[in-house]
Amino acid sequence: MDPETTAFLALDDFELAAWTPARAGDQGLDLPAAALPGVIENVALLRSQTALFVAALGEHAGEPPEPFQP
Repeated sequence: MDPETTAFLALDDFELAAWTPARAGDQGLDLPAAALPGVIENVALLRSQTALFVAALGEHAGEPPEPFQP
């Protein structure tokens, strides 16, 4: 798994609340204050989904995908 994904998954809820607007700023996005709680909630959901997918992949997490063979 790449270092950015590993770091993202390691964030706790408090850290995620600070990370989200900082990451948005790094990407040139200015999040309106009224939208920030909803964005943080969505990013927290994304983190949970990512953790679920990584856990489901188990030891195969981070390996390159295999080409589709019909």
